[in-house]
Amino acid sequence: MLLIVIGSKQHRILWVIGMVFSRVLVGIDGSEVSERALNVAIEICKKFNATLYIMYVIEPILVPSVDKAKIRTILDALKEHADRIVSKALIKAQKENVEAKPIITEGKPGPEICKKASELKADLVVVGSRGLGTISRFIVGSTSSYLFNHCTNKSILVVR
Repeated sequence: MLLIVIGSKQHRILWVIGMVFSRVLVGIDGSEVSERALNVAIEICKKFNATLYIMYVIEPILVPSVDKAKIRTILDALKEHADRIVSKALIKAQKENVEAKPIITEGKPGPEICKKASELKADLVVVGSRGLGTISRFIVGSTSSYLFNHCTNKSILVVR
């Protein structure tokens, strides 16, 4: 597959040679880069009349010596945040007449996105180059790196 993107943010020309997409999975986290990844995924879905799966992965929290009630409160807040981010993304896709389905799960983003892409038989996985994750993800962009190294049976598009 060859993917060529030419042009400014406002006037983007996208050619995909040798492949047709029917299912696109985009990983989002509310960051500016994931917003751009969502926009690219929506454009691809419009061009191919593909279904868009919008995925948000809530990372596990490791907080020593905190009682379970406080951890539950934190997790509930994270889930509410995820719901808001995914709802906004769904509205954006629907405004562009793209069929979109939400996915919110808990775990490490790289493995969860890879697993879900296989389950859905996604033709393309779109992610941002860096997001709002932990320090290790911030430094190396480990979600996109993980996908390149472990999700080898899928086409991966990393958006800057």
